[in-house]
Amino acid sequence: MKSKHLLQLIAFAVIAAISCQKQEVSQTPESVALITRPDAKGEAAQQGTRAVTIAATADWSAISNSDWITVNPSSGPKGMQEVVLSFEENTTGAKRTGSVTFTSGSYSETYTLTQN
Repeated sequence: MKSKHLLQLIAFAVIAAISCQKQEVSQTPESVALITRPDAKGEAAQQGTRAVTIAATADWSAISNSDWITVNPSSGPKGMQEVVLSFEENTTGAKRTGSVTFTSGSYSETYTLTQN
């Protein structure tokens, strides 16, 4: 009887020791990718919009680096989502370049828009 209890105690100690070991947790790295259409290089001088699709492995946010470009929506959950960039009319008479930075965790990607 004593040996049965001793075996149970040893088995319990082994199970407890195994379950307390640190276990590795696999994490997907945070990333964000932009999917654009082939004609996304330049825009006419008049106001307009450009749709880009974002694919992110974590929550993301977007910030316009130019006062003449707005972003809608400016943040979202992980997954794929279409984002609309709206740009004002270029009344300067000169070509101008603006950008929007998309960030997911520590990763970022910049979309550049040139307006004639």
